[in-house]
Amino acid sequence: MPPGAAALAVAGVLIGVLIGATGIGGVLLVPFMVHGLHLPVQSAVAVALWSYLWSGLLAIGLYWRRGSIPVRPALWVCGASLPGALLGSAALAVVPGKVVEALIGGVLVLGGIQTLRPPREHSERTPPGPVLLAALGLVTGFASALLGAGGAFLLVPLLVALGEPPLLAVGLGQAIQVPISAVATVANLHAGRIDLVSGSLLAVALGGGIAIGTPLAHGVSQRTLRRLVAVTMLFAAVVMVGRLARLF
Repeated sequence: MPPGAAALAVAGVLIGVLIGATGIGGVLLVPFMVHGLHLPVQSAVAVALWSYLWSGLLAIGLYWRRGSIPVRPALWVCGASLPGALLGSAALAVVPGKVVEALIGGVLVLGGIQTLRPPREHSERTPPGPVLLAALGLVTGFASALLGAGGAFLLVPLLVALGEPPLLAVGLGQAIQVPISAVATVANLHAGRIDLVSGSLLAVALGGGIAIGTPLAHGVSQRTLRRLVAVTMLFAAVVMVGRLARLF
């Protein structure tokens, strides 16, 4: 087993619960592997994306059984995420690790603040149109492949900010991570960035957490979980910014 396997497994289960319950949580994986396990940021991103590929399939199955993934919107965001993920994987090879870490820190701050905000009231309405869904998928694919944060970290807050029902947003967030991870993983395997043992262990741990968290999304108030995710994201951002301040 790789060094830190037990810590990686525990973190995977806990983060998996957050992913299953709120769609947000994967953004915490890379900071944990970088600062807790001392992996290079590009390797941490590659391992995270490999794990999302397999745990994401489980999440899709669990949400699909409950009718929480609308088919047409999912096809639009997932299809548009493919070229975005390809571009993000190419950018990972040339963007300096410090820049990637800084971007992740910024995402953590913005995501934490957005998650702390109370959800907007919404009336019964149809999902966004195809053009907007495609644009959201493209941007999410690029950011997720570059940062290793999981597609839901960006897509869910954006959809909620647009007034969409949180459960619909989480369902689409679960769906989009698989095509993004698949495209990015092909590129990362070719570049030799993935520790398959660590990534597979993490996938199993995430899957266990997602199985626990999914019923929460369908039967428990999201307020406490949203606050927990937000506080954790902001804490991780402080740790990352502090590390970057020492590097510069």
